[in-house]
Amino acid sequence: MFRCLTLLSALLLFTPSAFTLEGRVTFINGKAEKASDGKSALLKLGDSIKEGDILTTAANSRLGFLFSDGASFLMTAGTTLEIKTGSVFYQTTGAVSTSFRAQKPGSAWAVKTPTVVCAVRGTAFTVEASKSSTRVVMFKGKVIVKDFVRESGLSTDPNEMMQDFLNDIEINSGTALTYNGIDVKKENVDLKKEKTTALREEHLVIEKSDAWKKAVKELKLANSAAE
Repeated sequence: MFRCLTLLSALLLFTPSAFTLEGRVTFINGKAEKASDGKSALLKLGDSIKEGDILTTAANSRLGFLFSDGASFLMTAGTTLEIKTGSVFYQTTGAVSTSFRAQKPGSAWAVKTPTVVCAVRGTAFTVEASKSSTRVVMFKGKVIVKDFVRESGLSTDPNEMMQDFLNDIEINSGTALTYNGIDVKKENVDLKKEKTTALREEHLVIEKSDAWKKAVKELKLANSAAE
């Protein structure tokens, strides 16, 4: 289960984890770039990814990668994703397919966009993000949407809050949530006709590839060595 919190401030309230996040590129089609420690470089299959890296895909490109905490992503063209500490992933543009499988007891993740924050506990969904809007489509699991201001305990003028978020919203498999900073739209979707289903299915195929299996083994070995 995960909870999706509307982001009404730039503050992200998550406690950093002592677990160091490490990843591997498992799929690449076209061009993708990694900005790390003030330097930029094109990515290739098998490259490592770490906390602090910012990943960007070029036009007509795809990038797939796996992390040591069980998070798996497939980015479409024109997507930017920053790997933050504490298994937090900040997506500012584009579309991604995500899968989260716990590798350690108590594994937890968060996907942040300019308008929402999703706290994750093992599930699968797609996210389309821009500076002003986010759309989340559930393929597995459940979402509880809560008002960010109420959840964080901050005071606000109730007349300035979106009334749609005064009550919790539950999103299950086959449901989509769209939020543009003002209006909230929840709808049932036919996953066979849903536009992001192709992205989700492509992601599932990549997760069965030899490169993905190799990355799993490498990250398990890295985790064992760290322990």
